[in-house]
Amino acid sequence: MLSKTMLPLSIHPVRPTQGEDTSALICLLQLDITVVESDDPQIIITPTDLNSDISTVSTGRFVTSDDRTQIFAEARGDRDKPAVVFIHGFGFGGMAFNGIFDDLHWVSELYMVWPNGLFAWTSERLAQDFDAVIESYNLTRPFVLAWSTHIADIFSFHPANYLSGIIYTAAIPDTTDLLTIVSPRLLPLVLGLTNNFDVTNFQKLWISFINLCHPALEWSHYLACLGDIVVLPPLTVLRIITRTQSKTGLISAGKSGSLPVLAIFGEDDKAIQRNRMLDVLDGWKNLTVVDIPKAEHIGWVSQPVKVRMTVLRWISENSKRAI
Repeated sequence: MLSKTMLPLSIHPVRPTQGEDTSALICLLQLDITVVESDDPQIIITPTDLNSDISTVSTGRFVTSDDRTQIFAEARGDRDKPAVVFIHGFGFGGMAFNGIFDDLHWVSELYMVWPNGLFAWTSERLAQDFDAVIESYNLTRPFVLAWSTHIADIFSFHPANYLSGIIYTAAIPDTTDLLTIVSPRLLPLVLGLTNNFDVTNFQKLWISFINLCHPALEWSHYLACLGDIVVLPPLTVLRIITRTQSKTGLISAGKSGSLPVLAIFGEDDKAIQRNRMLDVLDGWKNLTVVDIPKAEHIGWVSQPVKVRMTVLRWISENSKRAI
């Protein structure tokens, strides 16, 4: 049955602890969409800002994880091309990658899937969330482009050959090393976000955070990212940063030689320390490091062509060895 509807989107699912009243934040968006009513509804969204001669239909759906948490995910691109799952960074949502998803050069070369709201308190739950997304889209050994710590969760429960490769874009591999990898300028903001429950100060900290990540975002993109960030409850932020995580499985996968990694850094990144991040990956047998001149922490925005060419070339090379 087809219908047009006012659709509730749970952008950041909240997993309450027992006896705790933390309601999920629900955003009602008036979308002109077609909903296919099923157990896992698929939402057909037709972008208006892309070349109509190329198929750029983005399919969105609610994916249900093992603990019944619903995750909104979308996909775009050519299913016959290498699959890449995008995992957004701390505080941000999938909107941070809009410049990639709306770029026909990316769309024509990859099948891109991006979930919104992989925010759990344990590695097992986060791994289950990821599993639910790739199972829903029938992906086998996808690549993962991560601007986050979540790949460590995946390899706490899966072998090295579960993925075809990892693309780290100015990422922090795991939460245990977070405070040593973030820059001296970012560190007080991160610490402030974990212990400040005053709404006004919380919002000011986030504004400073996004400006440090990229001080010259296009205005509409800036507002979209900021809007995604400020709806995060302070308690959620605290749990994301302070949760227990192990990097043992991740490092073991890297030392096996069977899991290639591309680590991209922006030379103008003010958020993380490049060498500290590479220290965590010490001993990784198949590691490619690329430094992008004049790139900020959101490198695909400040240097979109260089980042795109670097990623697509590396995926092409490693897709051949993964077959």
